[in-house]
Formats: sequence, structure tokens, C-alpha cells
Amino acid sequence: MSARRLIILSTAVVLTASAGAVFSAQATGDKAWDLLREILMVPGISSQEKPAADWIQARLPKGVKVERDAKHNVWFTVGSGKPHILFVAHTDELGMTVEAISPDGIVKLKGRGGFLPQALEGRPFVIQTAKGPVEGIILPRPDYMERAPKPFAPAAYELFLGVSSEKEARGLGVAEGQAVIYKKKIIDLTDEILAARAVDDRAGCAAVLAAVLELDLAAIKDRTVTFAWDVEEEIGLFGATELSKVLKPDYVFAVDTFVSSDDPLDNRRFGYAPLGKGLVFRAMDSSNLVPKPELQNIISLAERKGIPYQVSNSRGGNDGSVFLAGGAVDIPLSWPGAHAHSFIEKIVKSDLRALTDLIKAIALEFTGLPGQIPLQK
Repeated sequence: MSARRLIILSTAVVLTASAGAVFSAQATGDKAWDLLREILMVPGISSQEKPAADWIQARLPKGVKVERDAKHNVWFTVGSGKPHILFVAHTDELGMTVEAISPDGIVKLKGRGGFLPQALEGRPFVIQTAKGPVEGIILPRPDYMERAPKPFAPAAYELFLGVSSEKEARGLGVAEGQAVIYKKKIIDLTDEILAARAVDDRAGCAAVLAAVLELDLAAIKDRTVTFAWDVEEEIGLFGATELSKVLKPDYVFAVDTFVSSDDPLDNRRFGYAPLGKGLVFRAMDSSNLVPKPELQNIISLAERKGIPYQVSNSRGGNDGSVFLAGGAVDIPLSWPGAHAHSFIEKIVKSDLRALTDLIKAIALEFTGLPGQIPLQK
């Protein structure tokens, strides 16, 4: 066996031995938090979100008219009249797909979304096969032990399954195109803080779903409200783009992570939103600028409800931005998260609760600015 494979097997032992506190299905009494803990463990990489979409649809209230398209965007609408309000959270997570299998049984991978390549080296991943999950470890670079190894690049993604031939790998059920996700676990840092892969944007999905389950949907009157869970955000907002062809909201609230610099190594001059201090109004990012009067209006609602909030700016885009061309106002809602796109994305329970409570308040009470509801084309 090569030294490279011996290294990876040693890494696997260390990772198993140091897993720490992991996922528990025990309910905490907070619906959004409990839903987050469940949906975190459901696979659904970009373009293969069906398991996550199925999970959400199965938990929607009976009696709502659920719509679902070929991409596995899921949504339903209640109420009538203006304004038309849309909440949208994305179901996809970062992952990879099987690109090829080498003669010696090494699985070549193709990335789906913005991983930091160097973070994958030596990490456990799982292939979702028709026969069930197949586990493996991302092989390190050939010069892994040298003082100055070459950069780890996406082209070097290789998964070692512990087999020595293509035949053995295929015998496990491995085939081209299958989804490959990080072997996820939930690490409970405290009763109020967890870290895991795919908190972005499973927390947004959980907040919107919890709001739906906690609301009296029949009480939504004098407005139209659509709750949606879309796909392919991580690879280009493609799910939201498809939704924008059929939904023409006046206001869209994209519910997604706020990549906070609340970290010992980050510069806090930009993107700073402390964890545990409430939800975040994402006033500006690379795709959108919330009009100041609209921002002040939604802040007033949070203040009236006593919901803790922060206002900050970020890079990146959000699903709501694709609705701008149709005349919508995009007001992204977030929770502050640390270590984005890593295997230890961190979230605080009280921030998720604040986000859920605001979604409910918007659904029942938000009217927009008087006389300012955008005219649709």
C-alpha cells in the first residue's frame, strides 16, 4: 500500500476518534432548531436536491396547495391581494459528483459549489449510491508531507474507498454522476450553539418551515404570501431564476446565511454581525441594495415586535436579486454565521428563533410602504 494511502487511513482513524458530540434526535422544544437538526442530515447537493425537497414537502401542513417543478423547487401560496410577499430559502448544499473511477478504484470527483479546496484534504465523504451510502476519504496531495506542498486544487479531488480496483468500486454501487457529500455530524458546542456542514442554507429552510408550522395560515389576509424552498443557489441562483418566471412578488425576502466576520482571525471592519445578537438585515451585498426607506420600514416592524436584529453588509449574492427585474423589492433576511462553506458552520439558536419570529410577523403584518408597492411589468 502506498504511503499516501497509509496517511489517509491514519487520518480516518483520527477523525473517527475525535468526532466529539454528534447529532442527537432529541427534541429541544424549539421548532426551528429541531427542524434544523433534522434537515442538516438530509443530502441534497446542487442539482440533486430531491431528498431535501421531499423532506420539506412531507412536513408542510395538510390542505395547502403545494407546487413543485422539474428542478424540485417547492412552494405554496396563501391569502390574496397586495402586496405579494415571497419568502425563499435554498435547499442545496455544497458537494461533489462522481466524475470517473480509475482502474485502481480511486474515484475522481467534480465539485458543485464553493468549497475551499485545501479544507477537503483528508476529510471523510459519502457517495450516495443506489445500494446505499459508500464512505471514503479525500486523498491528500502526493507531496502532502513535504514542507511546501503544491496547492490543493479542485482537479485533485480523489476519493479513496479502501478498494483496489474499478470493479470493486462499481460492485459497491458507485457510478458516474452520483452525489458526494461530506460525512456530516452535528457538533453541539453548547445547548444553544451548534456547528455542522450545510447550516447554509438548511437554517433558512428550517426558519421558513417553522414559521409556516407555527402560523395560523388562515389569518393571512389582505395580502398574498408565498413560501418557497428553491434549488441550485450555490451554483448560480438557477432555482430562483426558474421561480421568477412564475412568481411575481412585490417583496421578496431571501432567507440565507450572513457570512459574519465574528471570528478571531477575521477583520471585523466588514461583514461584522456578532453571533447571538439577533437576525441580520443584509442591507447590501454584491447583488442588491435595499432601499433605505424599505429597510427602515422592516426594522420598525422588528422593533415593534421586540425581535433582536442587526444591520450589516456582505459580499456575494442572494436569491431575491433575480426578482428585481420583475419590479420586486429584495430585502434579504439572515442569521449571523461563522466559518461559512466549511465543515463547522456555526449558528446560535436565539438568532434562528429571531429570524423565525420575524418571518411570522412579516407574513401577518408587513404591508410595505404606503403607495410604494412596485408596479409589475
